[in-house]
Amino acid sequence: MSDRETEELAELKRSLEEKVSKLEKELALCRINLKLIDEALAKVSFRPASRLVESAPKEEYPQAQAATAKPPAAQERPAVPAPTPEPAQAAAAPAAAPAISAARPQPVKEPAQEIGEEEQPFPIKSKTGEDLGTIFVGRSWVRIVPAPNLHLNVRTPPFQTFFIDRVLGEMRRKDEMAVDAGSKDPMSIIEHSLVLDGETLREIRINNLDDDSRLREIRSSIRWTFERMLEKTKG
Repeated sequence: MSDRETEELAELKRSLEEKVSKLEKELALCRINLKLIDEALAKVSFRPASRLVESAPKEEYPQAQAATAKPPAAQERPAVPAPTPEPAQAAAAPAAAPAISAARPQPVKEPAQEIGEEEQPFPIKSKTGEDLGTIFVGRSWVRIVPAPNLHLNVRTPPFQTFFIDRVLGEMRRKDEMAVDAGSKDPMSIIEHSLVLDGETLREIRINNLDDDSRLREIRSSIRWTFERMLEKTKG
């Protein structure tokens, strides 16, 4: 091979390497744009469902319910005075008043204790009011239990493609990026598991959920997902 041919091959190699580098940059930019478009479409197509959640007074977050549980407790206190006491008992009544005021926080804790593990249930309703299931909200986890009569199959779209891959998958990817950046503990990455009966969905368990905005997105997204799955099943 002559020197001229060698130089031509070397020049061709450099040219191809430059094209490959340019195409790789364009591909990376396209992926970023696709991700931004997916996020925008998710907000436009599915986030409006959260309005139904916010409009239902029973579906407030546990913190909000805990705050509103105190006024009724305070109103019930004046109804506790003892029957007409004898003189000796009347003298003891002022001493009992501090004990009543000190017990005020107790009614706030009772709902969580009745459920068993500090969970609060919220119904999942379709736009027509059909019962789709229940979401149990804990301190850093949720359990989604579909209504038993629905018999939802995990292979029915868009359960895997939308709720699992897009909604939960995107949350996990963001957590992993935060871990790589050093701003998040690896043990706090969101994770999920499914409880199945064959291919029938019985329960979705989501752990390390510590963001109210994520909780709102999950609640609105699962309602939309269950509705679409039912349409596929009935259609």
